Amino acid sequence: MAFSNMWNEILGAIPGMNTGLAKTKLNEAFQLIQDEQVWSFQVQTGGWLSPGLLGGQTNTSFLSPGVISIQPFSDQMTGDAIATAAWYSAQNPPITVYQIRVPYYDLYSIVAINGNGTIAYATIFTAGSGQTPGVYTYPVLDNGGPGTGGSISITVDATGVVSAPPATLTAGSGYLNPYIAFSEGGIPATFTVTQIAVLTLDRLWTSPAQSGSGYMAYQAYFPYPAGYRRTYAIRDLINNLPMDWSTFTQASLAEVDPQRTDFSNPEFVVYYSPDTRVGSATYGQELAELWQHPLTQLSYNCQWQVLWPPLVNPNDTVPFPLTEEVLKFRAMELCCLWKEGMKGDDMERGSGANWQFLAGAYRKEYDARIKTIRVKDRNICDLYFQKFNRVPFNTEPFASVNGQLSVGF
Repeated sequence: MAFSNMWNEILGAIPGMNTGLAKTKLNEAFQLIQDEQVWSFQVQTGGWLSPGLLGGQTNTSFLSPGVISIQPFSDQMTGDAIATAAWYSAQNPPITVYQIRVPYYDLYSIVAINGNGTIAYATIFTAGSGQTPGVYTYPVLDNGGPGTGGSISITVDATGVVSAPPATLTAGSGYLNPYIAFSEGGIPATFTVTQIAVLTLDRLWTSPAQSGSGYMAYQAYFPYPAGYRRTYAIRDLINNLPMDWSTFTQASLAEVDPQRTDFSNPEFVVYYSPDTRVGSATYGQELAELWQHPLTQLSYNCQWQVLWPPLVNPNDTVPFPLTEEVLKFRAMELCCLWKEGMKGDDMERGSGANWQFLAGAYRKEYDARIKTIRVKDRNICDLYFQKFNRVPFNTEPFASVNGQLSVGF
């Protein structure tokens, strides 16, 4: 039975209900059922992939490409052309997933990336053909914007194509949509013009002023899934290590490594805070800090208890082994209690019914049916949480020989 069928049955059975309220009561009932125990459908597998230090390690300096500038009590961090190229090249994940710092000051999350109106560089979009060889200086135009003063140098080689990236001559200012109208015979080359990038940070900069300073960009905070309840296991798959998620809090970790300058393979997962980055794909989800901070690409496998998402679409159904029948009975109980609370204001048909009695009757129907489902689901959960007596390889609580978690290790 689909979500739409359930809410329509409630509309037919309970006078005075409307579609929005019926949907709300169904999801309230679904939440209450999920809170009663750990259900097999709540035990989910996920993972994290740390991207490592942006740009890798430059010699032994552990710095990301380019330099940055920012003033105290500002949330706007400006990069140079090299940093701009590195920030825009970070696509999977995007730069807005990273954290950024100047060694060895505080760590900030990146909220957004925008241009500051000056020209950083131009790249070749199409090389063109049959153009007149030579070196040309072209102004940077602004499509619908006030930008002016920017110019670049373009070289057409002896074969009539543009093979070398253009050189920026002047940066200009005020650009919104910069472009180059290049035309030197044949099929003209086309270019993409990029502005100097400005990062918006998640809070005001409270470290010393920086001008042309080296920086580090990497991911230290990782999102738990939506509806996260608890952790059962986290494993570093690259180094075959179990992660410790219960030893440290943010307060106790501050005593061990207040500057967060311990960079190596992380061993600990530390709760950080909800994701409050506006526009983030994981906005509102809980974040964990991996410590020590990872500067290399590492893969993590995670087992969590996660709430099943609310029913939204008309064709949504409840997860096995729950049935629409038990959800409907639980929701009808809530609807009857709502009707009982409306007495005195509700004069529609059925307003004189004993809604409290009906709520109790629906609850008895629910209790009778949920018992069988609980037994069935307990058997499924036992398969997941089964205790293995044999000792896994490498004395680790995860045995690759059977691919299962030995909770009783």
